[in-house]
Amino acid sequence: MSSMPKIIGDFMEMAFANKICKVNVATIETPSPNIKIINFKGTFPHVKFQIGQAIVIRIDDTNYRNYTPSKWNSETGTFEVIFHIHHNGPGSAFINNLKPNDQITVGLPRGFKIFNKEAQYHFFFGDETCISVFKSMKDEINRSENNYLGILELDEISVEIPKKLGLVVDVVPKSVNKAESAIKSLQNLDTEIWELWKKGYFYLMGNAKSIQAFRKALREKGVSNKNIHTQPYWAEGKVGL
Repeated sequence: MSSMPKIIGDFMEMAFANKICKVNVATIETPSPNIKIINFKGTFPHVKFQIGQAIVIRIDDTNYRNYTPSKWNSETGTFEVIFHIHHNGPGSAFINNLKPNDQITVGLPRGFKIFNKEAQYHFFFGDETCISVFKSMKDEINRSENNYLGILELDEISVEIPKKLGLVVDVVPKSVNKAESAIKSLQNLDTEIWELWKKGYFYLMGNAKSIQAFRKALREKGVSNKNIHTQPYWAEGKVGL
């Protein structure tokens, strides 16, 4: 969902009031110029949140954007989202201008199950747009005493963010050829380590072309299709993906 006429958006809020709520901005952290961590407070005791589900935020009369929470607690009516501020669109501008106590309209979490609770080994690949969902997965993996690895393609100003969030992953620079640096990092994994991890579960998210290139590299290294989950969040020239 990226946009719809105002009259339809207003009608949807009334007709589906049980799936939409108003929340207030509780706290805002800005650990880097292009990352904001925002905590929200509202009332939604009936929501059964699953890791990887997305909320939709109404950013103006006609535009909507999807975001994935890094934390969710229906009992306390709180959730957290780690936003990528890319300064290139209405969603980014809206989030960047939020202040404590501002109230926004949120479509409650929806989407399919993406986190594989049965997997012992989890592997993340993505960019700044994926940090929020990877943080939520990391917390669940740590609670279950399982294992994860990851490779993130990040801008220079973001390279310390994973460490600040306790996310232990390899960070590589973005390249002109999508996922090129990440694929090199993948190929440099120790052979014995790879024998364990190639049967794990792989989450490829973020840029559509990077996902395509990295998935191809995984398949060439023997990873089964059924063990790869792909979810593009954005693509060059596409609005609202």
